Amino acid sequence: MAVVAINTPSSRSDIANAGRIQRRRPRRRSKTHEGGRDRLAAAAERELVLAAKQGGPAEREELVEAFVPLIGSVARIYRHRAQVNRSELMQEGVVGLLRALGRFDPDMGTPFWMYASWWVRQAMQQLVSELGRPIVLSDRALRKLARIKDAQREHLQRYGREPNSSALAEAIGVPRQQVESLMAAERNPRALEEPVGGDQEAGITLGELLDDPRATEAFDRIPRQLEVELLPGMLTILNERERTIICSRFGLNGRECTLRELGEDLGVSAERVRQIEEASLSKLREAL
Repeated sequence: MAVVAINTPSSRSDIANAGRIQRRRPRRRSKTHEGGRDRLAAAAERELVLAAKQGGPAEREELVEAFVPLIGSVARIYRHRAQVNRSELMQEGVVGLLRALGRFDPDMGTPFWMYASWWVRQAMQQLVSELGRPIVLSDRALRKLARIKDAQREHLQRYGREPNSSALAEAIGVPRQQVESLMAAERNPRALEEPVGGDQEAGITLGELLDDPRATEAFDRIPRQLEVELLPGMLTILNERERTIICSRFGLNGRECTLRELGEDLGVSAERVRQIEEASLSKLREAL
């Protein structure tokens, strides 16, 4: 235990001088003292990192606890993005810190946090990208997307309106097609089962309002291609069974029948009715 020597004043003048010294404003710490304190902090950090690299779970847990405040400061940057919980960001930050610990080389002379902060941000950024976007973007694409957002905010503040893709491309110096693709990747996807207008009781979903042209069957296209007045004459090129199937399938006799119903009436399978229908339609197309 170190013994500290205390010099006591031996005369009244010394006591008065000591009182004046105590009433003075404390001196600011010199740069030499600050540098010494920084060196002590760097030495303690180095010992903590070396112990974590060479030790077990207890030493790594001590390292994590020491850097939790710094991880939390990085998490505040991403907490408002994609509605990610702070606890999830902190967990990913710890993963990045431990990943940095495994790759850190103390002999390089780089402070540990200066090296590990990149890995912490990388882990948090990857989490935000996975949870907030339907397409996982690379780091380079994320940096460009951040520049696009900055240019978008600056344009809105300056001109009072949203910029188009051409203005954004000119502002950040990238092709317009790349700006449009990055902005498209930023949009949140919507499910086809999502109720329109947020009203679940209405029973109308987004998928019901979207028209899929590829879903149109062949028997829905044929009546638009054939002239109605020419149909009776064109049906003469078909035999009796073919005419029956075409008239029944397209409702030319007043009622549309399914493949199964026609199969039961004709004594064949529904697949055989479909084959006859396709062959009959081919004959009609050739006659056009």
